[in-house]
Amino acid sequence: MWTLFWDMHSGGGKKEPPYDNIYIESDEETAKVIFYNRFGHNPQRVSCTCCGEDYSIYESETLESASGYHRGCQWDEKNKEFLEGQSNNSYDCRYATVEEYIARPDVLVIRESNIKPEERIGDVPEEGFVWR
Repeated sequence: MWTLFWDMHSGGGKKEPPYDNIYIESDEETAKVIFYNRFGHNPQRVSCTCCGEDYSIYESETLESASGYHRGCQWDEKNKEFLEGQSNNSYDCRYATVEEYIARPDVLVIRESNIKPEERIGDVPEEGFVWR
């Protein structure tokens, strides 16, 4: 499994410069703990009340699928998945292979082999604006 943390630039800036997108090779719940242990803040934090959560978080089976939207891949509506190749939607970005995409300076990929056992352990505290 892969989890994408897509920086929403809430409050006007990147939360972990220079990264717009951080991919962690783990299921979503464990990836949130890893994220917190790596970067020291809750990825679900709300820094700005008008902008919402700091990150949009998505879980996917593969890195190819997790990065499909940002690589400009085609969307298969029938199967609900991204396909390799340029999207037909003129709004989408130029197509990039996974290798080209992860080489970008604004993309961080944290593979399972680079995750320390202690980074998988812990609780993620609530942070930022919290409504009850």
